Amino acid sequence: MKQTSSTPTADAPKPRSHMTKVIVLALIAGFICVALLLLPRGFSDDLSQIGKGSNVVVLVHDHETATSQELMNVINKVRDEYEGRVKFLVADKYAPEGKVFLRSYGIDSVALVFFAPDGKRLDTLYMPRADPDALRREFNRVFNL
Repeated sequence: MKQTSSTPTADAPKPRSHMTKVIVLALIAGFICVALLLLPRGFSDDLSQIGKGSNVVVLVHDHETATSQELMNVINKVRDEYEGRVKFLVADKYAPEGKVFLRSYGIDSVALVFFAPDGKRLDTLYMPRADPDALRREFNRVFNL
């Protein structure tokens, strides 16, 4: 008769401690949080924010043009510098709210539309250069920053 041993062999896997599992889960959660923070933030399409006490830049966006997407990407690169001083909104050229916005301001192409805190239209840049330094200069000029 063969006798079985209850002693673990050297090849048997050792059970992981509860603390190791917690540490691994915490590291995974931390990496996910960092990854989410590094993703570009979306633009709000709530155009009712115009005239509510903040400087506002509205990007008239045409998702069918590469120029419009490039401009959105460059704005994402500089928008943290204007946090708390400028709200960034989007008016999609093909969405119903975007169409109303374009019609009411006489815009038919990719543009940046600047508004004062009281809602007064300050300036409109048609097909602005997708260059971070050029955008900074325009934001600073229009909003006196």
